[in-house]
Order: sequence, then structure tokens, then C-alpha cells
Amino acid sequence: MRIGFIDVTITTSYGGIQTAVWELAKSLAALGHEVFLYGGEGTIRHDTSGLAMTVRTFPYTPREKVFNLGRRFQRIWERGSMARYAKKTVAEDNLDWVILTKPFDFFWPHIMPHGSKTRFCYMSGGTSFFKFDRKLSARIDAWVACSQFNAWQIQHHFKQFAHVIYNGVDTVKFQPAANNIRQQLGIKDDHFLLVFAGRLVGWKGLDYVIKSLALLNDEKVRFLIVGDGEYLTKLQSQVKNLSLEENVIFHDPVKHEELPAFYNCGDAGIFPSVGDEAFGITIAEAMACGKPVIGSYIGGIPEVIGNEGTAGLLVSPGHPERIADAISQLIENKDKRLTMGHNARQRIEDLYTWKHSAQRLLKALGK
Repeated sequence: MRIGFIDVTITTSYGGIQTAVWELAKSLAALGHEVFLYGGEGTIRHDTSGLAMTVRTFPYTPREKVFNLGRRFQRIWERGSMARYAKKTVAEDNLDWVILTKPFDFFWPHIMPHGSKTRFCYMSGGTSFFKFDRKLSARIDAWVACSQFNAWQIQHHFKQFAHVIYNGVDTVKFQPAANNIRQQLGIKDDHFLLVFAGRLVGWKGLDYVIKSLALLNDEKVRFLIVGDGEYLTKLQSQVKNLSLEENVIFHDPVKHEELPAFYNCGDAGIFPSVGDEAFGITIAEAMACGKPVIGSYIGGIPEVIGNEGTAGLLVSPGHPERIADAISQLIENKDKRLTMGHNARQRIEDLYTWKHSAQRLLKALGK
């Protein structure tokens, strides 16, 4: 089949959705399909050597330059501005399916030429809903979600049944491996290192981890935060106020291909979201590196980690006491920690690779 992905951001920024599109596209191409990626004019590219993939970029108006009538309005305008230049090419590429990643792009089926054979699938990774999106969704032919929780969100809002394909992990890139990151950061062998990587926004719940470190009062616990965002200054102030400068290490964002080394330098991953995370690719990536993880019992996170306590520990969101208890469990039982890390890697290999995702998507498309 000829399959296209349309998202202005896939060639202009990094993030979970962008990673999902590139990795899923590569897996589809590896399965023998011809894949097209349509994004905004930008420099971001992933390695697609040897695969039947075509990347096309088009001019667009960045949301920051759109009159502020609300963030959703700005994002719709941004995507519509690209469509103005891209629609002729998309039509001429004569695709069998187009995958849309946001409801903001639901206008695409309505602007295709009359008689076009192209069908449209919405691949959900969250809840970017807006007024009138239900009406625009009438021409979406297939619905897929990244978790059972996310499928419920789609059912609740759009009254549509979404096939669950789950996100995946590149298990070749993300795998256990030795490195010297700990030494570079000045972290001793007898320190217990927790690692988080991602955007620093309030709903990620990192302030609760910092509070839990104050409760633990263990000078050998370290918390490495890799990322940037609007919450950085607040987190830094919190660390200073609690006198945890020796315990918490802030690190600039790194490229996606550099992330495995940072997960591998730690003893456990920690992802204490207080918002409805639809899946949690970063959690799965840490698990693929053979690390036990601590995550919140919210959204799709339990589906990634599992409820059995064999690959990681689930805690109530927003409760530093529960986080402190989970950290203590991992510190006190090294054998259990190592076994959980092994199980975490196995769980990802068995359930959450991009090949799995691609095969589930094809099934949802009736192929």
C-alpha cells in the first residue's frame, strides 16, 4: 500500500508524537509498504536508509506567529497553512491511506479532490479535542489509539471504536549497555540514581519526586532530570528551598539517539505523571534499557508497566510518600531491582516494538 502521514511537526520538532510517526513509518516501510511523510519546512530527519520512504516538506505559518485566539486556534491555523501548499501534492501521490495524528487535521478529507480513493485514519496519542471536531470527524474511515485508556477517551468524545495499536520502542537503539555517563556527572557507584527524561511541565509531577527525596533524606540518592521546559525554574527553586542541590541534577535535553546512554547510567527510571498520559513512550524506552521504573497509576501508564509489580512499581499520582516508599523498595532489594529490570526489557520485546505497532495498524486498516 501507499501510506502517508501528515503532521506539520514531524520535520520541525521533537516529541512523542513525532517519534511515533517516524518509527511507525519506518516499520511500515520495512514490511514492504511505500510510505510518505508530509511535514512543515524544517531540518529534522530520521535515518531512513534503504527504506521506501519519501519525505516532503511545505511552507507553513508557525503557531507563534498566528494571532492568539487560543492555543488550539493557533495550531489549526498552523496546520491549515501547510495544507494550502501540500494538498495538491498529497492528492497527486494517490495514497491508499493517510494517517492523521491530531484532530486539528480533520479538515484533510474535506479538501481532497472529488473521487479521491484516499482514506483517512486518525492515530490518537492524546486528547487534543476542540469545538466542531466531532462534525469534521465524519469522514475519518478508521480510528486507532495508543492504549486502552486512550481508546476509551476516543470512544467517550467521538463515539467511535478505536483499535488499540500501542506505541513502540526501537529495541535495538534502546537496550542495556554500559557507558560512562555516571562518571561524567560525578555520580558514585554506591549512589542510587533515578532518571527522568522529557519535557519539564507541571503535569509530569517531578515536584512530587523532589518532595519524596526530602522525605527520604538519603544522601546517597540522586535524581537526574534530562530535559527543559516551562517548569524548570520552579523545580530549581524547589530543590534550593529543600536544600537538595546535591541530590538533584539538571541536565540539558539530549538528542533522541543519546537517550539510551542516560537511561542506562541509572538504577531506575521514574515517571510520576499527575496528568492523563495516554501511553508514555519514555517509560517504555527506559524499560527497554533493562531498568525498573516507578510510574503513576494514571492514564495508560499501567498498561505500559503492568499491574503485576514484576517490571516496575505503580504509585498514586501526587503522593510523595508513596514515591518515597517505592524508591526505598528498589534501594533495599538489589536482586529484586535487577530482576524487575530484566522483566521490563522482556515486556517491551514481547508487546511494544514498532513492528508490533505497524502490524496492529495494518490490521485496523483491514490489511
